[in-house]
Amino acid sequence: MTWVEGSHQREFEVDAPLDEVADFMSQPAHLRHCMVDLDEGEEIDDKTWCWRMKEVGAKNITFQGIYTVRYERDGDVVTWESVDGEEDNMRTQGRAEFEAIDEGRTKVSYEETITTNLPIPKLARRVFRPIQRREVKKGVNGFLDELITYLNAGRHKQDES
Repeated sequence: MTWVEGSHQREFEVDAPLDEVADFMSQPAHLRHCMVDLDEGEEIDDKTWCWRMKEVGAKNITFQGIYTVRYERDGDVVTWESVDGEEDNMRTQGRAEFEAIDEGRTKVSYEETITTNLPIPKLARRVFRPIQRREVKKGVNGFLDELITYLNAGRHKQDES
């Protein structure tokens, strides 16, 4: 088993007030609705969840990411970081910063680093680094695209009720 890392950053705007966006992104019970590659999620406490992703494969290697993450909000910033979980083979660390454009629009600066413990020998790490980077970019962009659609449609307000 070998740990391989990938990162992705993106800025985007959504049609929702800053506080609503920051609240939504700091509550994993809501975030799960936007995780397109999620197989299942388990609540550990209101700020900590264990995510089990759908299995993916590349170059005859299959992988199902499992990671436990704690989310925190501090003003206009939401951060998240992996905490130790029994089955975890994936780690994440990231942050989202929010800036009000006007009362109903928010700019989001998002960055995330994901590290996976792949079932490959250490010598194969070089071969899998570009695959990991591609998969991280694809997974993060899929999540963010769904998040943008979800927030722009006002579906986050339905979650609150």
